[in-house]
Amino acid sequence: MSRISHILLHARNSMSHSLRSGSGIAFIVLTMMTGLGVASLVFMPIELEMISAEEFRDNAAEAVGFFLAMATLQEGSFNTFVQRMEAGDLVELATWGRYLVLDHPVLLSLTVLLLGLVLPILLPLGSFASISGDVQHRSIRYLLPRTTRTSLLLGRLLGALVLSWTLITLLQGAIVLYLGIVLPLDGWSDLVPWGIRTLGALMVLCVPYVALGVLFSTLFRVPMVALLGSVGFTLAVPVISLSLNRAGEEWEMLGFLGYLLYLLPWGYSHNLLSPDGQTVAWAMLFCLGHGLFFTIVAVLRFRRMDL
Repeated sequence: MSRISHILLHARNSMSHSLRSGSGIAFIVLTMMTGLGVASLVFMPIELEMISAEEFRDNAAEAVGFFLAMATLQEGSFNTFVQRMEAGDLVELATWGRYLVLDHPVLLSLTVLLLGLVLPILLPLGSFASISGDVQHRSIRYLLPRTTRTSLLLGRLLGALVLSWTLITLLQGAIVLYLGIVLPLDGWSDLVPWGIRTLGALMVLCVPYVALGVLFSTLFRVPMVALLGSVGFTLAVPVISLSLNRAGEEWEMLGFLGYLLYLLPWGYSHNLLSPDGQTVAWAMLFCLGHGLFFTIVAVLRFRRMDL
């Protein structure tokens, strides 16, 4: 049997195991419930008629513009809103905000933006036990005589990716159907293309965070430690980076530490929804590059593990 066949076989077995294991079911349920809960929060003001559609769009444009300004504050040679305003950079961000909420379905855009903040925390739930689960129970020794460590890890990674992509596709499909049938603020001709475009952005965003979960699964032998490590690292990077960036405004020697945000896609993932095609392409390459780097490190680590 070829290496590709081995990888595909391990991927299929990994997905089958995820549908039967407690951690896999928890990942599926939490992802769907969280995604639908985020969508419900976005839809609530319109559903309850708390605000008109036009007012909602105007307020959303301002909110998205502020979010983008915060997300891109570390880019360039300025680190404060005043400097960005003087440089005229906020005009471009306002155009970007209008592109998301005025030129495209506003409810879908806001939902995807919030999912981009929530999914990185949930995605390691689907891959943290890829290797550590078998290592803890010593069952991995019965698999290795029939396959290679690289094929096993890549197969588990592929299975976790396919499962994550499937869940996100179902979630996105449910949201688009709901918006088209229950809250028809936009026509199907706008919802379907934008739904496919944003789905592609979320699927690309999955790659580095799923790979990160697999990496931590090779670093720690206990699945729960691997989960806490991957989720903790995902949360710690933006918190520490933003804190150090704030400190860098007073102590210049600490300013460069604010770029720790780019250890994960936090620093550029918003560019996946940019109106500029070249910016989107670079963001996709960086996401895939992050995923490839984590995968290579995980393979090297797994090859040297004492099982």
